[in-house]
Amino acid sequence: MFTIKKSTILVAAALSSMAVHAHQDAVQEENMTVMGTQHGYQADNVSAMKMEMSQLDTPGVIAVYDETLIEEQGAATLGDVLKNDASISAGNTRRNRERFYMRGFELNPDQSYLRDGQFHLANYALPIELYERVEVLKGPSSLLYGKSTPAGMINLVTKKAQGDFHLNVSQELGAHNHTKTTLDVGGALNSDETLRARLIGSTAKKESYRRHKDGSAVESERMVGALIVEADLGDRGTVRLNYDRTKDDGHIDMGSAFFQNGDLIGTKEFVWDMPWAKRHSTVENYGVNLDFELSQNWMLTTGYNRQNVDRRTIESNWGKVFNESSKKPNYDPKTQTWKVMARDTFEVFKVDTAYLDFKGEFELASMQHKLLVGTSYVDYKKTDQQDKKGTLGKLSINDNKIIAKPTDLDYRKGKVNEFERQTLGLYVQDYVEINQQWHALAGVRFDQEKNKDETHNNVLPKFAVIYHPSDESSVYATYSQSFEPKDPVAAKYKNAGEKLDAERGELYELGAKKEFFDGLMLVSGALFNIEKNNLVYDDRDTNTMHQDGKVRHRGIELAADGQVTDSLSLSSSLMWLDARYLDHPRLEGKRAKDAPKFVLGAWANYQIDDKNNFHLGARYEGQKYGDPYEKFNKPAYTLVDLGYTHRVALNDSLDGLVRVNVNNLFNEQYLRGGCNHNAMYGDERTVKATFQINL
Repeated sequence: MFTIKKSTILVAAALSSMAVHAHQDAVQEENMTVMGTQHGYQADNVSAMKMEMSQLDTPGVIAVYDETLIEEQGAATLGDVLKNDASISAGNTRRNRERFYMRGFELNPDQSYLRDGQFHLANYALPIELYERVEVLKGPSSLLYGKSTPAGMINLVTKKAQGDFHLNVSQELGAHNHTKTTLDVGGALNSDETLRARLIGSTAKKESYRRHKDGSAVESERMVGALIVEADLGDRGTVRLNYDRTKDDGHIDMGSAFFQNGDLIGTKEFVWDMPWAKRHSTVENYGVNLDFELSQNWMLTTGYNRQNVDRRTIESNWGKVFNESSKKPNYDPKTQTWKVMARDTFEVFKVDTAYLDFKGEFELASMQHKLLVGTSYVDYKKTDQQDKKGTLGKLSINDNKIIAKPTDLDYRKGKVNEFERQTLGLYVQDYVEINQQWHALAGVRFDQEKNKDETHNNVLPKFAVIYHPSDESSVYATYSQSFEPKDPVAAKYKNAGEKLDAERGELYELGAKKEFFDGLMLVSGALFNIEKNNLVYDDRDTNTMHQDGKVRHRGIELAADGQVTDSLSLSSSLMWLDARYLDHPRLEGKRAKDAPKFVLGAWANYQIDDKNNFHLGARYEGQKYGDPYEKFNKPAYTLVDLGYTHRVALNDSLDGLVRVNVNNLFNEQYLRGGCNHNAMYGDERTVKATFQINL
């Protein structure tokens, strides 16, 4: 059983009454034909499927959060967008790198993210201002993209150059000295609009309410710049060039520390890290994409992207601040002191990705086929150096003293470590329209991952059946697999160097979708069962690594997205999840870490008139555990957000916009993700104002 707070019930009732009242009005209105591919918050087709497929034809759950929703909510990070999805819960942000869990599985930054359908290393604060929408692919995506968790993947779709000239300038001001300035300008570079460009730039600064021991604030600063150029190749294709650079600097905050029973150590505002513990990262992406029509029925799409990541991290703590099971815990609860250390790490990542797809439509054996044949390649290189010091001294949590950074701390003293892997994938997928009601999808992928020590070969099938009871509905059943290659056993274990097989997942999913209000609203539901085998775990008694663990995550997802009336748009989702270890020497029967049993969320936009919009959102997240031993309890919480947008015509060609967003309206205290006995407190009530001019 779960308990929903009064604020959740009030918000749900308000949203329901708005929707019912609006629907009653809509029944009396004359039907209208709506042009375009976006209705409210409901997307007609999904780019991550690599072919044109409507939501009704897609045998799985894919949630799409578009630019309209992102702007209404004033989203500054990917986490601000993904909070709309009930299947996703937040992980830690210790080094300003957001982590997430989907359907109870962790989304790893080196295998769970895509950018325009290509592998993307997401180990930095992703600049949401560069993306026009975020697509959440539920379930294994290994058929099209190779290595991935069994939960799914995140696809970030970049903004495109447009033919019409536009100039948007916005300024955000908010709590904790938050400022953000954004410029977005673009249009055609020639008279016939066959050459187009877009330039995006932003700079942002923010403080946290949390404070170091000396009273100084935790600060962050980010600068983003991007250039997109598109050119038409006659009437048959388009080539797109892109470059962007993100520079992110700020303090490190490992979050609050807790005893195993959940009691907070120190205060909510206390920062364990020293003021000199900082991160500096620079990320560059540049690439080219080509879409070319080979014939009336065949299309070629190909692309290449290079990603460079330089990251320096200077730390004063790592690991757990306090761990009851440790013989020498870092924090001593008797003296209320802890050890301060120092570590300087510099990492360089270079990732080359490329793909080549052939897509065609044809008739065979009186059935319509949509065929995809493709290949993808990823070359991942990492180089790192590290220098670290032992205990610099001890500090008390009860005073304002700090320990200075060692003057001789320098990563260049450390050994240079290099790692490289190449991944090659070959895949074929056929979507068959057997008749008007019955459709099927079948595919197989061969994937090979190589490094200097070993080679992993994997063959992955996928099969789905879709039945259309009507033109406005579909029912589907899907089976698919995932794989996650593992590195050899680390040197600290007795069986060091032993090779490990890939961890493998299997998904069985049954779902249904139906459109309402002339296709403007999509309601979907899914039952899923995911089992992950070959789970790697450590045996503490023998100090060895084993690989025979098993977990099972099963649940229900419901969603309603779209436009209820001309005035009301709604995005909502619900998930019930049972995520447990099935085979594990210490965790059998236990729930997975940071996997709430029940999550419910909704966001509504009501257009009062052509100048004013009112926004209302809420998210209820049920109780979860901060560790896999079911000891560190994280209570359930409810967040309510409000927003208001006012537009004004400054002259015939210039429009102005003012938006105010209030997040966490009732100032709810809640815990986000973390590392076992460490956790991040969510933001308190914050108010942010946006001023925008559009030409």
